[in-house]
Amino acid sequence: MHESRDGELCHVEIFRRWRGPVIADGGDDQELLPEPVQELLKRHGFVEQQIPPLYRWYELPPDLNAKEENTRATRAFVALTEAGFQVAFDPELYDKASDSRTNPKATNPATDG
Repeated sequence: MHESRDGELCHVEIFRRWRGPVIADGGDDQELLPEPVQELLKRHGFVEQQIPPLYRWYELPPDLNAKEENTRATRAFVALTEAGFQVAFDPELYDKASDSRTNPKATNPATDG
């Protein structure tokens, strides 16, 4: 487990570094993020970064606009929490439209019974 910037125990913390990229942190070379967490982050566009021998984190690519960063961060947050991981998530990154828990996909009336 990782201790977030607010002192919260979590598997991973997702936040925007001051005037910088969106970061997913919680592992280093001494205690790596669980493999399923790493895979979910990668699936949502996060890229592994490291400064050997101790530091390892994930961040979104720098060429994304703020809306796309929030969308990807929110989707990663939802996927991680649905998989049972504890996530410290910066509320300023939250994009309600990207949260499948509050916006389930509409069903296709042509295929409904």
